[in-house]
Amino acid sequence: MFDPVGRVFNRFFSLLVPRDWSRSTLKDIMNNDDRQKELISTYIECEIAKMSTTGVTAALIAGVISSGFDWYNINNTSWVTRAMWFSGLVLAVASVANSAIHTAAFLRMKCDRNVSERFKEALGNDHTKDNHWHPHALTPYVLGGPTLHLKLAVLTFVIGLFFELWRAAVAADLSWKSDDLKIAFIATLVGAFVFINYIFSVLTLVHNSMHIAKKSKV
Repeated sequence: MFDPVGRVFNRFFSLLVPRDWSRSTLKDIMNNDDRQKELISTYIECEIAKMSTTGVTAALIAGVISSGFDWYNINNTSWVTRAMWFSGLVLAVASVANSAIHTAAFLRMKCDRNVSERFKEALGNDHTKDNHWHPHALTPYVLGGPTLHLKLAVLTFVIGLFFELWRAAVAADLSWKSDDLKIAFIATLVGAFVFINYIFSVLTLVHNSMHIAKKSKV
């Protein structure tokens, strides 16, 4: 049945949390008797690689935000800008910490002799009604947590930056004779271009992943 509200929510949610590991995908892996151990091992390796990349990227973003306090006169900025930048720094550090915790958990799981059982016990539960393993409802959200924190860190930093640019432009009475308005206008055009490309790329990946998932079930 077509659910427009759910579809819009999933598309919006996918802008922040990737749908690479949906509940349906996890359910298929957990209940694949023929290649279960191979699929779970591959999944764990991919998750470790993803967490490592996310952690490194978050650390770099944290460095960029921290340097922003130096190259910009932070004491003369609005409280909104400072609040956004401090929030972005907290989110970036949280992303690094969560990535490290997830990586350690999956490494321990990978080294376990009964890796398949540890994997299913950690991410799902056994339903006696259909005798199948089902992922926990919040499993996709938990696995996407580090990526979510990373994206929010970037978002809060950019919001604070643009707020400060336009605050300076408004203080100059929005006059084209002022460099502040020119800087804010050009930066906004570039930001809009980047944002449109980001939405296009994410929605394209979401559409393709959903299409592939549907074909694999046929």
